Amino acid sequence: MTDLHRRKLILALGAGLVAAPAYALAEGGVEHAAEAPKPRPKRKPAPKKPAAPAPAADPHAAAGHAAEPSIPPEEAMNRLMAGNARYCAGLSAHPNANAVRRIEVAAGQRPFAVILACADSRVPPELIFDQGLGDLFVVRVAGNVVDDATLASIEYAVIHLGSTLIMALGHERCGAVKATAEALAGRGSPDDKDTRIGALAALISPAVRAVPAGAADPLDAAVSLNAAHAAAEIFAGSRPLRTRVLAGQLKIVAARYDLDDGRVTPTKSQPV
Repeated sequence: MTDLHRRKLILALGAGLVAAPAYALAEGGVEHAAEAPKPRPKRKPAPKKPAAPAPAADPHAAAGHAAEPSIPPEEAMNRLMAGNARYCAGLSAHPNANAVRRIEVAAGQRPFAVILACADSRVPPELIFDQGLGDLFVVRVAGNVVDDATLASIEYAVIHLGSTLIMALGHERCGAVKATAEALAGRGSPDDKDTRIGALAALISPAVRAVPAGAADPLDAAVSLNAAHAAAEIFAGSRPLRTRVLAGQLKIVAARYDLDDGRVTPTKSQPV
């Protein structure tokens, strides 16, 4: 190869005009260089198996405080009555009412008892039993009556939150019981016309009718009987609750609250 040819080839290579395969410059001529080995194709990574889905969380389960075991029914009853004794003596401790407790139960609740109480503004269960945040599951309705919504609320507390005691709490001079007694005697208020108040009276009337003829205080007797009737309705109306009662895992009681001295007294005749 002449010098002229060499210079032209170098210029062509430098300008990128000569395509592969590349040329090797050898003395006496231009020879094809060996082709460079082609790079091995990269293997595609094997597709990752999708992670198994996490088990669905129990929508009723809660962390923190709710992880505590349930206490026996007798212990729950003792806690209630001890709190009421403090309240009556003017020695309320106001337990579980601070910011620490508020944060603790924000993650979940584990009320040890269910209180079915009247909606009367003078009968706040958390105060009269000296309990705090997350201690009681309170269902309040005028006359502490049992209907489907009431019973469903109670079932939820026992089945999903672990409550082991249910108390149907009546109270002295209950207006709902008094109104029912007056309606049955033909002295119902005309203001109740076109209201749903009659639905309450229908649920309370069995207790009013069951008052003995010679009762010293028919209204107070009706209050106690109405609470006992509510407790019996809870027991009879729910198979899951009844099963727990018969197994000793749950207790249902009735009680009367005295507006004057603040004392809670279980009824003499316990329905269950």
